[in-house]
Amino acid sequence: MRRWGVALAMAGLLVTPALSAQTTGDRALIEQGRTLRRAGRNAAALEAFREAYALSPTPEAAGQIGFAEHALEHWEPASRFLRMALGAASDRWVVAQRRALEFSLQEVERHLGSLRVETATAGATISLDGRAAGVLPMSEAVRVAEGRVTVEVRAPGHRADRREVTIAAGETVRLVVQLAPLEDARAAAAEAAVEVRPVGPTRVVPRDAPPRELPPSSGGVTRALGWVSLGVAALSLGGGVIAMVLRDGAAERWNDDDRCLTGPRTREQNCSDDRVMVSTAHDLMVGGYVAGGVLAVGAMVLFLAAPSSQERAAAPRVSFGIGPGSVSLGGRF
Repeated sequence: MRRWGVALAMAGLLVTPALSAQTTGDRALIEQGRTLRRAGRNAAALEAFREAYALSPTPEAAGQIGFAEHALEHWEPASRFLRMALGAASDRWVVAQRRALEFSLQEVERHLGSLRVETATAGATISLDGRAAGVLPMSEAVRVAEGRVTVEVRAPGHRADRREVTIAAGETVRLVVQLAPLEDARAAAAEAAVEVRPVGPTRVVPRDAPPRELPPSSGGVTRALGWVSLGVAALSLGGGVIAMVLRDGAAERWNDDDRCLTGPRTREQNCSDDRVMVSTAHDLMVGGYVAGGVLAVGAMVLFLAAPSSQERAAAPRVSFGIGPGSVSLGGRF
């Protein structure tokens, strides 16, 4: 397909000079350019075609520039000059070369995208890769070759905006630029030039800002929970002691033969209530001791966690012990 396009473009080199009315100077330059293109010297041919176009901007000169730019893979100028030539639809050279021009333009368009630049600053100029591209606002998007392009927007009294944009073939990219006034830009540059040497961690407090309130310490709450746990532990241990006393009393009555072995009835029949009391009181005693011990340990942990490092030495210490028929509870507060 590409070879057909090149062949059609080369056909433009064979068109007779009579197809376009031109002066002797530009005609000679076009003939020179065609000779150079046949020799594969497209860059030199392009210069000859440009000189011919400068002398006489004919559709043929524009078309020959488009063919040469296409051969050099200069996609955007190739598209521009090919369109310029095709715009002169009634020109005899264009009529003869329309198929080659249209095919070449189709091949070129496969490598082009569009860039639409917008800014609120009227009269700003735009350049692409260092070449002037127009004045904003622009009614149409700028045709750009695929790949990366450097876009620079300038306006009097404003800081220039320069950035790189990647554009794919067939894609339209919209770029919105906000130009900073030159005074603001100078102030920002001066501020950035000031060397700042930090001397340590710093916290900036806005003027007239209310003092920051620190969250209330949880030490008081923790200690209060510790005291509650300690009180419940004491009650549980006390309940365990009472249950132990009741258990021992019921066991003593259960073992009293004179009381539980009277008449033909069995011990179970005479003293079943005492047996139930022994079992129930034993369970209550164990539960009270276990709960009291756990709560006492929890209270000690809360007391140790509440104070600061300086107060931990004075933190309460709790100890307890269980013996036959007695329980002891002690501590330092």
